Amino acid sequence: MRGRPAALAGASLAALLGAFAALAQIGTAPAWAGQPLAAPVLPLAVVAGWASVRGPGEAAAAAIAAALALGAASEERAGWFLLAMLPAAALAAPASALPPRARPLLAPAAAALGAVAWQVLLHLPGGAAEALAGGGALLRGAFWSACAALLLAAACQAFRWATWPRPAVRGLFD
Repeated sequence: MRGRPAALAGASLAALLGAFAALAQIGTAPAWAGQPLAAPVLPLAVVAGWASVRGPGEAAAAAIAAALALGAASEERAGWFLLAMLPAAALAAPASALPPRARPLLAPAAAALGAVAWQVLLHLPGGAAEALAGGGALLRGAFWSACAALLLAAACQAFRWATWPRPAVRGLFD
């Protein structure tokens, strides 16, 4: 029973981070990246980073909140955004089999491959396949998404390490 409030708090924080990342994606990422494909996919980085360290259950809250925010601000439906985040969450899911210290290392790979899948899934059905022809911009976007996911996973892991319960120090005669 003790784990349920912690999981709820983690899912709530993930949802807030996902919504904030979606708003940052809408507002600032296209402005400083120049080419839209070269911008990091910040909601995807949150999902990949959170799923690699905390698990896919809590990352689902981030994906849903981000998809709702992106869907409300664009012409696309929220379901497309949620579907586009699934590959990153699925790629980060095997992290639970790794030792806790190695889990953040899976986040960049999941975010990079997820960013490529994100762009393909959102551009191909809309008939904008020619936008994907510039592979350099797509690779830059995947690289920056991987960097953002690694930073989030490392911060999440550091905070988790700081809050782990430590065994009490026993005295010599205890």
